[in-house]
Amino acid sequence: MRRTGIVIAVAILAGLIGCGRERTKTVPDELIGTWKTSAAKYADTFIELTRTTITFGAGEAGSHIRSVVAVEKVREDGNTLYTVFYKDPEGQEYKLAFYYDPASDGVMRWRNQQSIAWTRQRR
Repeated sequence: MRRTGIVIAVAILAGLIGCGRERTKTVPDELIGTWKTSAAKYADTFIELTRTTITFGAGEAGSHIRSVVAVEKVREDGNTLYTVFYKDPEGQEYKLAFYYDPASDGVMRWRNQQSIAWTRQRR
């Protein structure tokens, strides 16, 4: 009986580890591209992700390129939550958290604005 309990405990622990956070130093392929939304509030804006940078396009205010430090991926309530950690030129670290749905070439929804969908732009 004791051996069975140990085997079950190890299996549960392995399952929990497999469901944990994944962290990388670069942006995963499924997120690379230029993302825009049809929401009027963000009409002239975009976000572009490369393997090592995140660019915030702000219309007439120009674009701001930041270096990606890490990307974290975790399953949350049946959804995939990504958090991109990046630094500004002065070294201050920031993060952008969003849910990603791979259907229809991908849709991003910011964690704090889930009603607004961002889609990848075709070239």
